[in-house]
Amino acid sequence: MLSPNQIDEYRRKGFLVQERVFDEEEIRLIKAGAEQEFAEGGERVTVEADTDVPRGVHGCHLHAEAFGRLVRSRRLLPIAEQLLRDQVYVHQFKINAKRAFKGEVWEWHQDYTFWHHEDGMPEPRALTAAIFLDDVTEFNGPLTFVPGGHGGGEIDAEVEGDGWANTLTASLKYSIDIDTMRQLIARNGMAAPKGPRGSVLWFDANIPHASVPNISPVDRGLVLITYNSVENRIDLSRGTRPEWLAARDFTPLTAMHAASF
Repeated sequence: MLSPNQIDEYRRKGFLVQERVFDEEEIRLIKAGAEQEFAEGGERVTVEADTDVPRGVHGCHLHAEAFGRLVRSRRLLPIAEQLLRDQVYVHQFKINAKRAFKGEVWEWHQDYTFWHHEDGMPEPRALTAAIFLDDVTEFNGPLTFVPGGHGGGEIDAEVEGDGWANTLTASLKYSIDIDTMRQLIARNGMAAPKGPRGSVLWFDANIPHASVPNISPVDRGLVLITYNSVENRIDLSRGTRPEWLAARDFTPLTAMHAASF
């Protein structure tokens, strides 16, 4: 569980890093599972533009036992419940593969904009736990945040294209315009949390964030688990995306007792 000081930091900044939550063997197992997910291909896997280089894969916890255990980890689930002050379920699960020299940009955006407009999520009572599968440095495309930027709530976004397919591409369907970002950054600054593999980065549904290309020879993989309050379940009559992008099972998660994860 987080300390009062850690909770205060999360509420104030909109994000928090815990270093070395998972050990080397656990990260090796998670990475092996991730590579298997990418290799299977199919509609759940997205690639970098004009290449066959994997960019992300979604919904792995729905069919892979190891990832089903991971979302119930005693090192993740109680903290998600602590920060959201409620029981939770997994709204979305994805593995982001920012490959060495190949991983491209993610534009400035807020996750809640996608979850609200595409999935019918009523309120921003959700958060994401990002597990570092590799050491994250200033060179391999770390997530970059506007500290405290979540405090202003949802920001009007520019809309690019129709349908849900381009919610997964580099040119995001909902992105924050440059002038708005310039003002936010001038007021709040920017931060790019870094740390060793096995660390966990927690961040708020409304924190503005982006990431630059990976210009290094080192991969930057992340497992991103989005927990949502069970009282904030999505409106299925409004949702447009498949279950591997937006969960339909709202059963509260219970912590697992297995030794691994």
